[in-house]
Amino acid sequence: MLTPEQVKGSARSEQEQLFAHCFEMYQIQMKAYNALDFDDLIALPVILLKTNQEVRERWQKRIQYLLVDEYQDTNTSQYELVKLLVGERARFTVVGDDDQSIYSWRGAKPQNLVLLNKDFPNLKAVMLEQNYRSTSRILRAANILIANNPHVFEKSLFSEIPDGEKLKVLKAKNEEHEAERVTGELIAHRFVNRTEYRDYAILYRGNHQSRLIEKVLMQNRVPYKISGGTSFFARAEIKDIMAYLRVLVNPDDDNAFLRIVNTPRREIGPATLEKLGSYANMRGKSLFEASFELGLEQHLTGRGLENLRRFTQWVVAIADNAERGNTVEAVRALVRDINYEDWLYETSSSAKAAECA
Repeated sequence: MLTPEQVKGSARSEQEQLFAHCFEMYQIQMKAYNALDFDDLIALPVILLKTNQEVRERWQKRIQYLLVDEYQDTNTSQYELVKLLVGERARFTVVGDDDQSIYSWRGAKPQNLVLLNKDFPNLKAVMLEQNYRSTSRILRAANILIANNPHVFEKSLFSEIPDGEKLKVLKAKNEEHEAERVTGELIAHRFVNRTEYRDYAILYRGNHQSRLIEKVLMQNRVPYKISGGTSFFARAEIKDIMAYLRVLVNPDDDNAFLRIVNTPRREIGPATLEKLGSYANMRGKSLFEASFELGLEQHLTGRGLENLRRFTQWVVAIADNAERGNTVEAVRALVRDINYEDWLYETSSSAKAAECA
C-alpha cells in the first residue's frame, strides 16, 4: 500500500534507493500501457474506498454480508479492503487457520486473524476442529506436528473415523529416487492385495513433479491418467488468441502486443522491437501507440517499419470492424487473416498435436 513517492522518501541505503527508482519507473511504464498488475486490482480499490466517501457508502450498502475464505493468507491491502467494505455494521464471517498459512513469502499475514479481535471486539470465534475425511490416526499425527507451530488459536483436531492403516513415511535421496520409490510401493501393494491399477492415485504438490513420476510409471509399464492437467487457458494457442483479443480491447497492453506482434511470423524481429521499445520509453507511450508516430522514422526504417505499421494498421481495422459490426465474425476474420491454423500445423510436433490444439 505504498506509493513510489513514499518508498522513495523512506529509502536509506543505495540498494533501497535503486529499488525505489525501479518502482517509480515501473509505475510510469504501467500508466503508459494503460495497464494494472495483480496487486493493483486490490490496492487501487482500497485507495478509492478510503478517499471517496460516496463510493465507500455505495459499496457498504450493496455488500450487506461478506464471507472471506482462507483468511490466514490475506495481506495488508486485502485486510484493508475487507475493513472498508464491511464498515461499522461489520456483518461478515472469515474462515481461516493460522497453522495453514503458507504464503508469508508473498505478503500474507496470519496475524490478520489476531487483528480482527482488536478491530472488531464483538467478533465471535467458532472453532471447527472436527475433520470429516481423515482417519483418527492422521489427525493425531497432524496435531503432533501442529503443536510445534507458534500460533494464537489453540486447537485440537479430531475425527470420528477409526484409525485405519498406519502411516508410512518414505525417505528419498532426490526427486528421481522419490518417483522410483512411489512407483515401487504402488506395484508391490497391488501385487500383495490383488487390486487393480485404477484403485490407486498419486497426489503431488507441484506440476513439475509429474514428469518424473510419469517417466518411471512408463518405464514400469504402469498405465496412468493425469487428472487436472494443463488448464484450457494455459494452452499456448489459447494464450495467443486471448492476447489478440486483449490488444483489440486495450491496444496499450504491451505484454499482449509483444506476444502477438510476430505470432505467426511477420518478419518483425527483435531488432525492430528493440528500437520501437526504446522510442516508446523515450516518449512515455505504449508500443502500439508509438508505432504510428512520425518520430519513429528517425529510429526505425525499411522493412521493419513497413511490416510493423502494416500489422498495427490491420489491428485498428479489425478493432473497428468488431465495434461497428458483428464482433464474433470480426474475431473469426482475425483468426483467418493470420492463418493461425496453418501456423499450428507448422509449429506443432505432429499433425495430431495441431488438431488437438
